[in-house]
Amino acid sequence: MSKERITHSRMQSFKLCRKKHYWEYEVGMRKELDAKALRMGSAGHEGLDVFKKTGDPTLAVEAVAKWYFLQPDSISSWDWSIESETVQTLVAGYCWHWEQSPLSVITSEQPFRFPLRNPASDRPSRLFERAGKIDGIVLRGGRCLVLEHKFIGEDISPGSSYWDRLRLDQQCTNYIDAARELGHNPAGVLYDLIRKPTIKPTIVPILDDDGLKIILDQDGNRVRRGSAATKKCRFCEGVDLSGPCSCKLGPWRQSPDKQKGFFLKGRQMTPTEWSNRLMKDIGERPDWYYQRQEVTRLDGDVNMFLYEVWDVQQAIRTAQKEGSWYRTVNLGSCTYCPFFSLCVDNNPTNTGTPPHKYPEGFVKLNDVHPELQ
Repeated sequence: MSKERITHSRMQSFKLCRKKHYWEYEVGMRKELDAKALRMGSAGHEGLDVFKKTGDPTLAVEAVAKWYFLQPDSISSWDWSIESETVQTLVAGYCWHWEQSPLSVITSEQPFRFPLRNPASDRPSRLFERAGKIDGIVLRGGRCLVLEHKFIGEDISPGSSYWDRLRLDQQCTNYIDAARELGHNPAGVLYDLIRKPTIKPTIVPILDDDGLKIILDQDGNRVRRGSAATKKCRFCEGVDLSGPCSCKLGPWRQSPDKQKGFFLKGRQMTPTEWSNRLMKDIGERPDWYYQRQEVTRLDGDVNMFLYEVWDVQQAIRTAQKEGSWYRTVNLGSCTYCPFFSLCVDNNPTNTGTPPHKYPEGFVKLNDVHPELQ
């Protein structure tokens, strides 16, 4: 009989909300379309994996582009292209930023799977085993380190609260122990962070033949400044511009005003224009986007983790036997939960019995551990 797998993602799901864990790992149901953050992280890891193995930035960016080759029907071509260009540009910027600080890669995207042992008796579980995938094991300054990439939207500057949370993060404690099981001797964790942009694609002004912006009113009419100029403007007839403006309206307005109902005539930024804008921002402030920092893991940290994973699998087993899939209801657990609607719609399938028909927008996975793919 094959054993169930305990991964970091599964542990986090169970600790956050038992009901969420039930949908994800007992039923094996997920959103048909991955959330944007998950897609960007997966595509980014694909590009970084290629870069670690080849050292070629072009191949790394191409790997991201291939990941975005198939566009879902539910996402517009523009949104899909902008997302693809965002990840491609972040990966290209990463390669550029760290080209003078290369890492000696021992292994990349290394899967592992081995017995889950009771830390008190060293006996393996009859029902569960540990599994996961390590982003990388590298040499830095002659020291072996577990490498962990993260694409995040938080402040990653040195001293930010995010680094304090990483010092408590059990994911890489898990990977430290796994790397030892695989025959390596890591001294710690090298967190390799990539921050997602806060700037957005902008509206590009459509210019007239004179290179001027076009400001329209609510009726679609072009707007002038609305007051006479003290000198002749370019719209007056004649070549003498020293006298008063004969059109009495002044030049064309060049700034929008929402309160007055004046809007800029523009178009969406193209994916290429967006990529150029993002790369320019990366070049001007690379440390805002990319940070590396080592975090130490002591033997006591690893030992505490081993007890934790054993306790969590016991709690999961108890929940499986008793059907005790309780909800955790608070801002942190519910706000971004993909299953929140299932908890509030009073659907009779939302019980301890897997539904025969999955709700719209959800699918049954063949493998309940997409994090290992």
